[in-house]
Formats: sequence, C-alpha cells, structure tokens
Amino acid sequence: MLLSGLFNIQYLISSLAESFVDSGSKINLHQNFHVNDHMQLPLLNTPDKTEALPVVIWHGLGDNYNSSGINEVKEIFDTIYPGIFVYSISLADDPSADQQRSLFGDANIDVDQICQTLANITELSHGFNAIGFSQGGVLLRGLIERCSNITVHNLITFGSPHLGVSELPMCKPRDWLCKARNNVLKRQVWLDKVQKNVIPAQYFRDPLQYEQYLKYSHFLADINNERDEKNATYKENFSKINKL
Repeated sequence: MLLSGLFNIQYLISSLAESFVDSGSKINLHQNFHVNDHMQLPLLNTPDKTEALPVVIWHGLGDNYNSSGINEVKEIFDTIYPGIFVYSISLADDPSADQQRSLFGDANIDVDQICQTLANITELSHGFNAIGFSQGGVLLRGLIERCSNITVHNLITFGSPHLGVSELPMCKPRDWLCKARNNVLKRQVWLDKVQKNVIPAQYFRDPLQYEQYLKYSHFLADINNERDEKNATYKENFSKINKL
C-alpha cells in the first residue's frame, strides 16, 4: 500500500523532473572567465566585421532567464561588444515561473512559443547567434530545425545532451527507496502524461529501450530525425547555419 501510494503519477512526474536537475545548468562564470580588452569571441561579427550580431541565450534546466549566471554572460558580451543586443529566452515573465517551465511543460509548445516571440523582435530580424546551456542547447536546435521565421547564423551549446540522457542520478548503496524509485521511473518515463509534462523526460533516450524511445519520445526522437519517416525541412533549416 505504501509503495502504491508513493509511486502515483504525480509523484513520478515530480521525482523524474527533480532527478534530472543538474547544478551545472546554473551558470557561474565569475571564477572561470576573465574579460579583457583583447579578448575576442569567435563567430560574433557580421560578414563585414563592423558590427556584432545580436545574441540569443537559452538557459538550462532549473535555471531562469534572469539568473545571476545568465546576467554575467550578458555582461561579458557587452564588455567585449558595447551595445550588443542580447536576448535571454523566457517562457514566463516571473523568473520563478520561468524556472518551473524549464522542468514542467511541453517542449514542442515551448519551441513554437519562442519561434513566434523571436520572429517579432525587430533587433533579431536580420539574424542572430544563439547560445544554449545544457537543456537550452537541445531546445535551440529544435527551434532552428522547426522555425523558418528566424535566421540563426551560428549555434554554440555547452553541455547539451543532443543524444539525450539515459541514466538517473546514482543512489547510495543502501538507499533502497531511491533504487526502487529509479526502477519505477525508468518504466514510467514513456507514459504519455510524463512525456507531455516533464521536459527532461522528452529527451530521455536509453539505448536499451530504443524501440520504446522511437515510439513514445515526445520531442528528441523527432528533432533527431531518428524515425523511419524523415523530416526534410529539419535538415534544410539546420544546414543553413554557418557553424555549430
């Protein structure tokens, strides 16, 4: 009775999302970057080298568009290229709500929403460079493949699981509850309710469950073009970027 109550669908959804939260998604550049007047970031200039292209950033899992780490990234760009337009993608105006949207929701709906948002920003109308951190890099790649209303010149991703994630966090040797939870979660990850509500589940890809992945994956299997029926538009749109 205890286990049946513990492993209800709401618990599974919450546990699955929390299991995938990686602290590396939250950026801390203070100790890793030293910016000086001679530092140059590659792939940022327009073809005539006279003006820096705008930059669009998509944060990682468990982070938000206005976090200290994201703001540090924006400051670095402004130091090197004063006045550069930098846009940090958000799915909600409130930072806490935006953080929740990185955990819970439908990646397909999120990509469609951001496609429309970016297409309506005047400063981005002539194209931009995109930077994705962790989960944000996967979502940006899906955006580039699906959104024909924007022009992305270059895509840079940091620690992004483009081939998905296949493992849950390790449990302590005697933590039997954690091990039981992980076993159940791996069996439940393909449930439609989980696939449509937990963002990290939508890029879960276990090679030992590859057939289930192809059949039930709500997002990654599609943007990776891994199913028998290929989407030529994805390939065409992604081939337009200069460098990855």
